Amino acid sequence: MNNSNLFLNIPNSHEVIRPGYTVKLGRFSNDEWLVCFGWYEFGGNRPVCGWYLVKDGGLTTKPLQLPDLDDIYLINL
Repeated sequence: MNNSNLFLNIPNSHEVIRPGYTVKLGRFSNDEWLVCFGWYEFGGNRPVCGWYLVKDGGLTTKPLQLPDLDDIYLINL
């Protein structure tokens, strides 16, 4: 799969995010998250395929949910 064609629109803006971008979320203002797409595990559940965020070199994984898109305030390519 070629992730370079994947993107998500940020609501109420003209911005998009793509796998490989780094973002900051308002409620985690000190953390930078790497945007990813693919198979991941979260919370001890079976692997799922979709959008997710990682930080700390991959030690922390968080599913990317719609409210997160509203909470993004910084996007680095």
